[in-house]
Amino acid sequence: SISIYCSMKIHKLIFLATLISSCSNESINEELTLNVLENQSVHFRPSDDSNAFNNNSREIVLGSGRLILKKIQLPIKNKFRHAEASIRLVSTGDPWDKSGSFFILPSSDFSNLESKTNGISSLIGSDGQPPLELLRFITPFGIGYFNNKERIQKLKPVYIPEWEDDILWKEDISQLIPILKGEVWVGFYIDTWSDKGWEVDVNIMFNDQASGRSNKKIVSLINTTPLMSNQNGYDQFGIKPLTQTFELQKNAKNVDLYYLTTGHGGHSTGDEFVKKNNIISLNGEVIKEFIPWRNDCASFRRFNPSSGVWTEKAEWKGEEIEERIASSDYSRSGWCPGSKVSPKIINLGALKKGTHEISVFIPNAQITTEREFNFWNVSTYIIYN
Repeated sequence: SISIYCSMKIHKLIFLATLISSCSNESINEELTLNVLENQSVHFRPSDDSNAFNNNSREIVLGSGRLILKKIQLPIKNKFRHAEASIRLVSTGDPWDKSGSFFILPSSDFSNLESKTNGISSLIGSDGQPPLELLRFITPFGIGYFNNKERIQKLKPVYIPEWEDDILWKEDISQLIPILKGEVWVGFYIDTWSDKGWEVDVNIMFNDQASGRSNKKIVSLINTTPLMSNQNGYDQFGIKPLTQTFELQKNAKNVDLYYLTTGHGGHSTGDEFVKKNNIISLNGEVIKEFIPWRNDCASFRRFNPSSGVWTEKAEWKGEEIEERIASSDYSRSGWCPGSKVSPKIINLGALKKGTHEISVFIPNAQITTEREFNFWNVSTYIIYN
């Protein structure tokens, strides 16, 4: 029976999410794996939206199949020291590189599914917090589905023995354990426009049980990823800073800001392919400036079978030659096709009780026009004692 199963004291015991609600409130295991999504299809089919949201639902499909929301049961008293999110992904027909996000909605008490913060239409809980990202990723070009196509095989570089069948990302999310407990809503999103889309498995794993619990506070501040169907990519960073206030009920020490950023825009002069400075300020004072940039994208070639391939002129042994280069090889603003995107951690030190303001400014970020499409997916949250 389930009650007997839950009382078994063995070194390693893996619980499925469906069993957790039947188990004791006290975690007695050194390892716990929650299967959040299994062989889940994420695609674009207008007929696939759930009819409505209500608090009795356990799974909701939005965005024509591009967004999955699911209510899961985490340990009520989470005493683990380490947490990790993992995503396995394979194409079921989508050939393109697309942004994706696995996130938690900090409040499970929704006044409505859609609201506006800073003028950005998004998912939001009744506590006013936007979705907090657990793992951001970029799908590779057509992994798995296109591997054996004759045209694709001809484009395989000699240094790749074979195309990969799938891709797996893992991200340490131990800092978020204070909110990874009880019944919560999580979401999974891919910006796909393919009716075939992707197949995904999503897990959350805990291990290394501790005797005490973290008393850290976590507040989600900004998330511009266009999760909702009527939400466009945010392209206003170059016009004025995007700001968000937060209030501390008492003095806080050791405050850390977690900052995720990726620039998008497919044309060669767009924000995806041009270096742009990100400026983060606290209460009007600049605390961090940096250019998010990935120049190691060629290392992901084995995950990108359907990437377009061109030739470029190069010099070799004093002679000019034509060298093949894939679209997936090009450097980009904070990401590569097939990469995960980890947060930059910015220490804010000690902050006094009261209201504070975080702002994000990308001075040369371009806006979307009829011919050019630019936007930035930026999300931030703070953790403090």
